Amino acid sequence: MSADIESDGMQPPQRSNNNLESRKMDMKIKTCVKAIYIPGNHNRTFASMIVLIMIFALVGAAAGSAKAAEAAPADRIAERCTAENGQIFINDGRYEHAIREFTCVIKAEPTDVEGYRGRIEAELLIGRYSDAVLDYARVAALAATVRPDAEDTILAGYAARLAITPKDIPTLTGASFARWWFFDYASAIHLLNRLLDVRPDDVYGNLFRGSSRLLRGVTRAGGMADLERAIALAPQSADVRYIVADAYTYGQPDPERAFAEATLALAWGLDTPRVHAILASAYLAFGDALAAATEIQRHIELVTTELLKTAPIAAGASLDLDLAPGWTYEIPVAAIAGETISIVTSSPDFSDSILVLLAPDGSPVVGSDDFIQYFAGFKWVAGETGTYRLRVTSFESVSAGLLVVTRDR
Repeated sequence: MSADIESDGMQPPQRSNNNLESRKMDMKIKTCVKAIYIPGNHNRTFASMIVLIMIFALVGAAAGSAKAAEAAPADRIAERCTAENGQIFINDGRYEHAIREFTCVIKAEPTDVEGYRGRIEAELLIGRYSDAVLDYARVAALAATVRPDAEDTILAGYAARLAITPKDIPTLTGASFARWWFFDYASAIHLLNRLLDVRPDDVYGNLFRGSSRLLRGVTRAGGMADLERAIALAPQSADVRYIVADAYTYGQPDPERAFAEATLALAWGLDTPRVHAILASAYLAFGDALAAATEIQRHIELVTTELLKTAPIAAGASLDLDLAPGWTYEIPVAAIAGETISIVTSSPDFSDSILVLLAPDGSPVVGSDDFIQYFAGFKWVAGETGTYRLRVTSFESVSAGLLVVTRDR
């Protein structure tokens, strides 16, 4: 539930700047007329001329001001939204306002990690954990392309803040989540312990300490107890159920529990790439390859901004593909009924890929997330003769670099 103390409902109609300036102009003109046109004044013609001259001058000045304002919208945006203002909103508990402020910062400076860092912090404090994960995926995409120092910048900023305010809830929340995202679960647990010392019933603190404990592979019983505590504190939260599902997929594997929690998260509105990856993992554990392929197809659809088609890949051949965030490659794969198709992926630049194979009619037939470590691949017998289509990208499509796709058979 939002801790924002201001209403985000319907607001009274706001006067535009143009209307406001028009009203000011009317007042100025009326003032000029009153000052010059005095009853009984015999030189009315002269007075009228002066009034007209002043009116034209005022109108011309107003038009010039309007043109100047229109000429620099970026400057107005920069003046209106800053990361500093966003942090003030967070410190005041006005989290929705902070999200809007940092969103404005991101629009003005799309490669500045501070905008994302601040929005993530506000999203966590309002319980929107899935949005925070998606934003860190965007940070990962930036780091893969134009901001390789993104992780160091974020962690250094939190270290500086913690040195000044070691018990500050927003700082502990943002810093612990950053450590969780960057796989430093030991540091995350340390910070989450401090957070829970200050606020024992914090939903985020219990949820992510439980997740970190399971993902690190230590204090498993304590981690599961933390997750149950988070559910008890926020039983109707789709975001809480999603993080629990993630922990029971990638930390303490329990496909049935992960499936149940991810199904709730999806039913309650979280139609996100990672939810579908969790469901796919559960279906694979259940032996339902077709259902898993459908979930992976949905994951890839949600992350793809550009679909790039390649030449066909023959048995015994490899393709070297230049991958960027948001890119998915579609590769024709010719096969005859009964033939075994064997595909593996690899990369020297990143460590996680995902793929789905579509039948000649476009329906998914097999999908893969973690086939060899975190790289996707499969061995599958073709059910019919024809040209299949392989769609492949990085997990959540946040990575950049060389993607190697090899067809062994």
